[in-house]
Amino acid sequence: MFELIQKTILAGIGAATMTKEKVEGLVDELVKRGDIPSEDRPKIVQDLLTRVEENERLLEEKVQKSVEKAIGGLGIPTKAGLDALNEKIDRLTKKVDKMGK
Repeated sequence: MFELIQKTILAGIGAATMTKEKVEGLVDELVKRGDIPSEDRPKIVQDLLTRVEENERLLEEKVQKSVEKAIGGLGIPTKAGLDALNEKIDRLTKKVDKMGK
């Protein structure tokens, strides 16, 4: 459930972020209008894409923390918690099996 909520939120965020094509289109428009020299285009595009990627990463971290906090408050176990519990059960089962032999 946690992963589904997180993926849904991130999909919505992804739709709101700028794609490479959109960044290039905006920079091309600025070049066409004469606001920036054409020789600066590659650097400006790369700088903007770097900022977009960093903002996406930061936003993803914030969403993940918020979802974890919300789910933790509801008392719903996370996948990591269930995985840890399953590992513990497996270890205990092996110990019990050894004791029975």
